[in-house]
Amino acid sequence: MPTADTRVQVVSVGEVRVRPDNIAGTWRPMLWWTLTSRTWSPWLPVNVVVIEHPRGTVLFDTGQDPASVGDPSYYPPGLLGWIYRRQAAFRFPDGHGLEEALSVVGIAPSDVRTVVLSHLHQDHAGNVAVLPRADILLDPAELALLAERSPELHGVLPRHLDRDRLTPVRHTPLPDDALAPFTEGHDLYGDGTLVLLPTPGHSAGSMSLLVRRDALPPLLLVGDVTYDPALLRAGRVPGTGARPVQQETASRINALRERLPGLVVVAAHDPGAARLVAGAVGEDVPHDPDGDG
Repeated sequence: MPTADTRVQVVSVGEVRVRPDNIAGTWRPMLWWTLTSRTWSPWLPVNVVVIEHPRGTVLFDTGQDPASVGDPSYYPPGLLGWIYRRQAAFRFPDGHGLEEALSVVGIAPSDVRTVVLSHLHQDHAGNVAVLPRADILLDPAELALLAERSPELHGVLPRHLDRDRLTPVRHTPLPDDALAPFTEGHDLYGDGTLVLLPTPGHSAGSMSLLVRRDALPPLLLVGDVTYDPALLRAGRVPGTGARPVQQETASRINALRERLPGLVVVAAHDPGAARLVAGAVGEDVPHDPDGDG
């Protein structure tokens, strides 16, 4: 059952700016806007969610590796590496990585027992190596991307990942009708407080985490399913991924909102995420996704 002892906080590990079509897709195909876009979004946080549950400390995502900024060999060589840099730029204005960000909320890397990866993109799985004692969980469809001939084409950088530490979760039928239209998922502790839900589209195995706490609004941590909860409510999805699948996922989450009144959607790059988790009412005004010149 939900427990009031679960504490949830948001920390940021780096900042990112992306192309406007990345935030809210348009008619333009991804390759087209990647090559032609001349503007960037504002700098946005790379959020990591820290969940202090009575059964152990859980992280949802791990943020961006600071080495990605200073190491010229971090990205693939040639045209593909150029595309990576063309779609997203990162910075660390405070110079802090994951370890320093966790220390601000009183957590040491060795305290983290479980990491849930929303997906394997660099700004979500970039700091797995910092957490030596943690079990690393992800969706089976996401793990399967590492078996592809060129995972880099899916936004996955395998040489920065230790595949032996990645554990696929097993989605099983959910007994809780309140989570419909989600009928399958993975109940992390078997008590309904932390439930992993498959939310594909942005990547093949994108996964969200439902957090339920006694007397507090439930949270849905969605990774890059959206950049902005208000955009998700309006049915606008990011411009990277399989659009029909993204739209289906958005519809299912919006239906879940109706089943779970007060549900707070927490996005990985929402500047208002920490405030929402802390209990602020309402969702941010959407970013301006059409500011491209």
